[in-house]
Amino acid sequence: MAKPGSYRAQNDDMIDEKAFAICRDLPPFVAAYLSMRKGNSTAKTRLSYAYDIRHFFLWLRDTTSSLPGDALSEITIDVLAALRGSDIDAYVAYLWSTGNHYAGVHRKFCCLNSFFLYLIRKDLLTANPLDKAEKITKNESKNATHMVKLQPKEIPLLLDTVEGGAKTAQSLVSGSLSKRQRSALERNKVRDLAIFSILLGTGIRVSECVGINISDLDLENCILEVDRKGAKRQRIALSDEVIAAIKDYLQLRESITPASPLDEDALFLSERRRRMCVQTVEALVRKYTVLIGTKEHITPHKLRKTYGTELYNETGDIFLVAQALGHNDVNTTKQYYVEESTENLLRHRNVFQMRTKKNTQEEPPT
Repeated sequence: MAKPGSYRAQNDDMIDEKAFAICRDLPPFVAAYLSMRKGNSTAKTRLSYAYDIRHFFLWLRDTTSSLPGDALSEITIDVLAALRGSDIDAYVAYLWSTGNHYAGVHRKFCCLNSFFLYLIRKDLLTANPLDKAEKITKNESKNATHMVKLQPKEIPLLLDTVEGGAKTAQSLVSGSLSKRQRSALERNKVRDLAIFSILLGTGIRVSECVGINISDLDLENCILEVDRKGAKRQRIALSDEVIAAIKDYLQLRESITPASPLDEDALFLSERRRRMCVQTVEALVRKYTVLIGTKEHITPHKLRKTYGTELYNETGDIFLVAQALGHNDVNTTKQYYVEESTENLLRHRNVFQMRTKKNTQEEPPT
């Protein structure tokens, strides 16, 4: 579990506050459902489910003439018990017609299924209306999209650009950088290199990166402890490259006094001397990847994909990659972090050589 008082724990509490604020306008059994989900879901998932259930209740209110009033809280168990599979089909059709993409429709369907199963377990309902509805199954072909990540040659270019600061960045752009831009690049290059080294060298999520405390580091033993998704703690192995970048930044970090006692232990501080937030790191990634001219839209999560796919390409060990990324299910790793077949074939296109090897072999003895 995440350490009490840690960045992850505080952030989860803030997200849960938003989720339960949404529930104030909904029947009390919705808040009870979200409370039950605390043990087996992330705070972001609970917030998404709160939005999804409210969305369904709004549709139900607007399409059910027999409801007594306009308040969502007046939707009772009896109203839900009267739902049929055709009603769910109508809701799904409404989702498609209003521009929801496949992943969004699938998520809302799964949310409602989980919600109704909860009501059945609590003896509030006797049947699940989704059982008679058309299923929205997870279609693998719809997820088989091009994997967006850094190309192998872009990885050292990105790190060299960050490390080089204003001078290196200036050489990559056709127009000149402003004095303010050059100053920011030069002033923060040691910190930014440590951030990119950790993201690319460990594959941790951006929220896990900004949540790192100095006390989470054990550089002597090459270990970093992070609060993983799902409120679990994990020890991450650090490479020599990552450790070197962290050590350089720690020397600088010692001279910075945080603006708040709450951030005394925070590893990465913003220019305002507060713990860096996710949005600031996202902006950093966008700034530097644009500087090096990446063709893809690269986010911190794409750096995570870069780490996962490169680690798999080097080791061929899907279980090692799953452990490094903090996945409970290796199928998640296979689906999202192993290169699609075309890229993999291109990478190994010269493995089978029809003539070259044959012509270079020595003649067998006669």
